[in-house]
Amino acid sequence: VTQKVVEGLEHKVAGASVLAAANNVTLRVVDVGLAVDSRSIFGAGNVVVVSQNKIKGGTNNFCNGPAMSSVDLHGCILAGREETKKCIVEMQTDVLVFGEVGIGNTTTSSALIAALTGESVDSLCGSGATAARVGDDKIVSNKIKIVQEAIDCHKSSRMLNNPALALENVGGAEIAALVGGILEASEQNIPVLVDGFIVTTAAMVASLMSPDVCRVLCFATKSTEPGQRVAINTIKR
Repeated sequence: VTQKVVEGLEHKVAGASVLAAANNVTLRVVDVGLAVDSRSIFGAGNVVVVSQNKIKGGTNNFCNGPAMSSVDLHGCILAGREETKKCIVEMQTDVLVFGEVGIGNTTTSSALIAALTGESVDSLCGSGATAARVGDDKIVSNKIKIVQEAIDCHKSSRMLNNPALALENVGGAEIAALVGGILEASEQNIPVLVDGFIVTTAAMVASLMSPDVCRVLCFATKSTEPGQRVAINTIKR
């Protein structure tokens, strides 16, 4: 599904593409962890670019071991920083709105929030993105089981307030890149419009790495995911 969404973005038919065009907003998409080689699908790409720091083949199963190596983690953070810096310089950016394409990453976000705050897993998990926007108890129950298994696998006490280790163990390539982008935006004094649960999670991680990040964050939407409230409260602290 992630691949299909990325294809839609490249061909300018995805929802984000339509919204960007309607509002005269420049859209940039960076592949940092798609399991397939996106260049083999649509060549060099007019919208989607492949980062030199892309994790080839995507991240690993975080219930069996670390989602990524420390080298991959720092590469994804660097990718987010570099693309953000390029965007600011080339487009004379006044405000940045970050987004992501990563099917299943509400699970990853819930795992990161649980790892970094110590909150109970069952208080953080919602049903994620669904076509009907109606919660499914079976989906939520399975998500809680997966996240708890991941937290137990990596010994939660080691990750508490340790954002780099938490990202390495239970993070995603796209979230790590978002963290890098938010850190760069903060250092460049560019406001960041925080939209959605995944970006809120990335903003929380970035603020734990650098508290100065808080001064550039503007929260735009309320997610149905209960973990967003915990992430925002963590940022506020």
